[in-house]
Amino acid sequence: MKKPLSKRMQPNHLLLVGFLLIILFGSLLLSLPIAHNPGIDLAYIDALFISASAVCVTGLVTVDVALTFSLFGRTVIAVLILLGGLGFAAIVISFSLLLGMNVNLSKRLFIKEAYNLSSMKGTLGIVRAVLISSFLIQGVGTVVEYFVFRQAYSPLDAFGHALFNTISAFNNAGFDLMGGYRSLTVYQDNLVMNLTTALLIILGGSGFFVLADCVRNRKWSTLSMHSRIVILMNASLITLGLLFFMAVEHLSPLAAFFQSVTTRTAGFNTVDIAAFSQAGLFFAMILMFIGASPGSTGGGIKTTTTFALLLSLGSLMFRREPAAFKRKVNSDSILKAFQVLLLSFLVVVLGSMTLVLIEGGNFDFLAVLFETVSAFATVGLSCGITPSLSTVSKVVLSLIMFAGRVGPITIATSLKAKPSHLGYIEEQVFIG
Repeated sequence: MKKPLSKRMQPNHLLLVGFLLIILFGSLLLSLPIAHNPGIDLAYIDALFISASAVCVTGLVTVDVALTFSLFGRTVIAVLILLGGLGFAAIVISFSLLLGMNVNLSKRLFIKEAYNLSSMKGTLGIVRAVLISSFLIQGVGTVVEYFVFRQAYSPLDAFGHALFNTISAFNNAGFDLMGGYRSLTVYQDNLVMNLTTALLIILGGSGFFVLADCVRNRKWSTLSMHSRIVILMNASLITLGLLFFMAVEHLSPLAAFFQSVTTRTAGFNTVDIAAFSQAGLFFAMILMFIGASPGSTGGGIKTTTTFALLLSLGSLMFRREPAAFKRKVNSDSILKAFQVLLLSFLVVVLGSMTLVLIEGGNFDFLAVLFETVSAFATVGLSCGITPSLSTVSKVVLSLIMFAGRVGPITIATSLKAKPSHLGYIEEQVFIG
């Protein structure tokens, strides 16, 4: 008897198909009249784009979310963000556990592929930890932000804004309900809103494994090498961004800190990004391209990848082994880091070139490049050109977001042919 298609597919294939199905189903729900405010006629391409942006936890939008979508539509977007942040693997395993189904080897392999694990040890525990920590943190965030929104909204509206904003922040999505594409600019000087949202972004972007490790091992010396790399890179990049935005864009310390945090992967802004200088936009693209950390809700090439690349470069320059925290980084990790960098660079270059060819001279190239990097890194910051893009360009940008969310390595390995059994004679290639 022939096995079902789901059992014959590889884990990376299931991951791709799963995300695509959620995006398509979400676009159909967002196309329903009940999802729109009265008098709003939403084109399907915009519903598809918003669904892709939500599932890929990006935050780029082609329409004003607050003015376009009804309570039902906003709820659908929030659920899509949650599903995208948790990941398709966690969703499948969660339903399996709830229904009392057996989590077999193929499902454990699915988790391993989705969360980029080195082994299948403790996979079910990882899923449980992801779910519990995710909802606990978002619950606390909602309570804190409720009191901020309560100053300007009714109790029910304040709760809705707090819940949506918290889900969007922790899952590094960047969607907001403020209207007029303002994001959180009206809360630029609100200390509680800035710090709470920033903390949610940092926790969500650090990865569930790091959070669990920090809870179990509260001393720096007992943390895993992965956790120490993530914490070190987070602190370094946030500090670097803070100092840069203060010096170059002349932002206040609070605004510079918030923008340094959110630029890496979340997509919120308390200042006008389009008003940044060219140097500011370019630096923001670097932070976006680096992104969050493995096993998190964020995108980009990841902090650990960047660390491995820098370590390899340092090893070349100073003729030392690529080591950190008294541990050597193996050659496979270094090779994978360069593969991720190259594949990500190709996605951004080809995506930008495609958008330039489609749009012609309608937009400044830096703005197009910024939008492409933002889409690939699933950030959601924008120079304001996304709503004005053509239908074809919106499809291209959606594909770029999808590639950024599932990861270029996952896509590349899903396309590879069956391994050849032929052996070849090794030959030297001159490099550099």
